[in-house]
Amino acid sequence: VPRVCQCADTQTMPFGRGAGKSWMQRQLWYLLVLQYDEQVRGPNGQRGARIVVLMDTLKHFTAVHGLLMRQELADQWAFLGGAVNKTTGMVTFPGGSWIRPFPATEHNSTSGRGTRADVVAIDEADDVDLDVYDSVCVPWFSEPWSLRQRIVSGTPRRGRYGLLYRTHSRGLDQTWPDHYTRHSTYAECPEIVGTEIVAEAKRGPAETFRREWLCDFDAAEGLVLDEFREDFHVRPAPADARWQRVLVGVDFGYTDPGVFVAIGVAGHGNDAQAHALDEVYESGKVLDWWAERARAWRARWPQAEWFADPSRPDTINALRSDVGINIQGAKGRVDEGLATLANLVHIRHPDDSASDSKAWARLYVDPRCRNGIRELMSYRRKRDPHDRERYSEAIEHANSHFPDALRYACFSAFGKPPRIRAEWGPDQVI
Repeated sequence: VPRVCQCADTQTMPFGRGAGKSWMQRQLWYLLVLQYDEQVRGPNGQRGARIVVLMDTLKHFTAVHGLLMRQELADQWAFLGGAVNKTTGMVTFPGGSWIRPFPATEHNSTSGRGTRADVVAIDEADDVDLDVYDSVCVPWFSEPWSLRQRIVSGTPRRGRYGLLYRTHSRGLDQTWPDHYTRHSTYAECPEIVGTEIVAEAKRGPAETFRREWLCDFDAAEGLVLDEFREDFHVRPAPADARWQRVLVGVDFGYTDPGVFVAIGVAGHGNDAQAHALDEVYESGKVLDWWAERARAWRARWPQAEWFADPSRPDTINALRSDVGINIQGAKGRVDEGLATLANLVHIRHPDDSASDSKAWARLYVDPRCRNGIRELMSYRRKRDPHDRERYSEAIEHANSHFPDALRYACFSAFGKPPRIRAEWGPDQVI
């Protein structure tokens, strides 16, 4: 059983289906209300525990928690005196505590900064973008009397590049104080998980079963971008698209392939969408050959911003001076760039259904990028040499060339360093 959070704790519950993560979330909310309701904290007589539940949409919150929360507050937790607003989903308690659902949209991450809270609870954490989570947690916890507690739960839809894995891995890391985690699968709860439904799930895709029921962060056989799907992300760019920016990512190579990838960006900020428009993918070509290709692309996209492998400053300088393109070494660490790509390819379902009819992502790839599509679908981490059933953090060099070029451009354009670190005070940044 996860511990009841103490001040400044982060508790992560990576649970497989049937293990009761959403039920456990609600029990922790009620226990916190029980502990802090009526308790006076703050200079203006504020009372109770202020709990914000961060999920991707209010509809999703209502589907997961709405009915069950009302039943629990009318039954075994009725003594708390919680009153539920059926329109907003907010629960208020007589001692000053409240539970408020908050949709984790990019717009709300800015407009909601005036909120102040003691607890942020995130269910289905991989449906919440890391940038949204990071941008709201620090402002919400800015008061010195805030409890600054976080409860994170879900199943791993973004593999190792989502919010769930980040907080889970910190719970396993002794260098992160006050972070705790408890991994659980359906098999640990035989008294509440029916054998028939498990047998039915096992007849489906093995990857889905491992991810959903076993909470396996490497369910897609170590694929780095396990949400990338050829039948969803590969599509031609709209004929009437108007690109606010054009980016070019560059990965240098000779024996290994070198890559140019052109990316059109429509929209601005967190609402922007990117489309990989074209690629140059060749081995055994010298700098003069690449310079000619760069001149041709400069003619197609004269205002393009070029971001290249920063380990080759001599080649970058040569292309800048000889071709006259706006090229610079890319910023950011590998893990930062991969987290950006994982966020961009993440498939969003605004109506909370599994249907692709209204689903969307922030990055698509044109069919002409055939080498890039192949690499994105095969881009994976190395197996752990000491345990072949596990994967290390290291990435296989094969099939990394197009993804590297893509992350150079996308992180430089979409990444947001320095970022306020949610576990630190509001004046500290990384």
